[in-house]
Amino acid sequence: MKNKFYLILIFILFNLLITSRVLAVNLTLESPQSSLGLNQQFYVDLRLDPQGQEINLIKGQVSFNDEFISFIRIENNKSIVSLWPEEPTVVKNAINFAGAIPNGFAGLIDPFNPSFKSSDLILRLVFETKKVGHIDFSTTPFYLNLNDGLGTEIKALPAYLSFDISNFINKQIYELVGEGSPELEAYITRDPNIYNNKYILVFRAYDKQVGIRSVILKEGWHSWQKVSSPYLLKNQARHNDINLQATNNAGVSIVMKIDKLPYNWLWLVIILILFILILILRKRLVQSKNWPKNNLNT
Repeated sequence: MKNKFYLILIFILFNLLITSRVLAVNLTLESPQSSLGLNQQFYVDLRLDPQGQEINLIKGQVSFNDEFISFIRIENNKSIVSLWPEEPTVVKNAINFAGAIPNGFAGLIDPFNPSFKSSDLILRLVFETKKVGHIDFSTTPFYLNLNDGLGTEIKALPAYLSFDISNFINKQIYELVGEGSPELEAYITRDPNIYNNKYILVFRAYDKQVGIRSVILKEGWHSWQKVSSPYLLKNQARHNDINLQATNNAGVSIVMKIDKLPYNWLWLVIILILFILILILRKRLVQSKNWPKNNLNT
């Protein structure tokens, strides 16, 4: 009986520990809309409430049923995330991403009540209704890392949000305010822990007003392609010009050019001289082999 009591006690403590690690933070899906009509644009916000923890990395997925709605865009210009190891990407009916908060996030401080900290925005997702029906949004269990020097991993339980689309036309457009001004930062480096120490392009594209829609790259004679950071260079000798273009959600673009490294002509000259010397020596060797034969004939 005594052993059974201890087993029950251990089981309860273990479950409390697991629950506390899962419920350490709170994710929510929120929208100001309560009802929707047809042809109406609306947004859903993914927000993070650390519940007293300090978070510096978050990774997960937001899913939606795309039978009744169309995806329009992602806005991250007001996000607490400043670095995206995995850019928010739409694949079928899900949005995947991994975001980093370098200095950590412990909650949005109320200036009138500093002891109170509220949630803040991770992503804003914009959609448009297309059919009458019921739509559901949900998240997978998100994986988060604490800003504790150890990168301790915790989880947040899934979040849910639902809407009903009614049979009335509500041609409402969720417009961007202003044209924005996209900015680009980029450099080429190597890291033993990334792509076996090969050259990579690390970049950051941002627009604090309207957010970034896409980043494309052209390396040498290769075609333009959509890329994320870090990007593994195709030409590891770095003899290709690199053009990087960031376009914001208002359609404004900025282009950055990274010049190729010049060829080392000295090595080419040395190789050419060695090649000429080899030809001369080969010719003399052939002549020396034929000399006794020519001498006998005379």
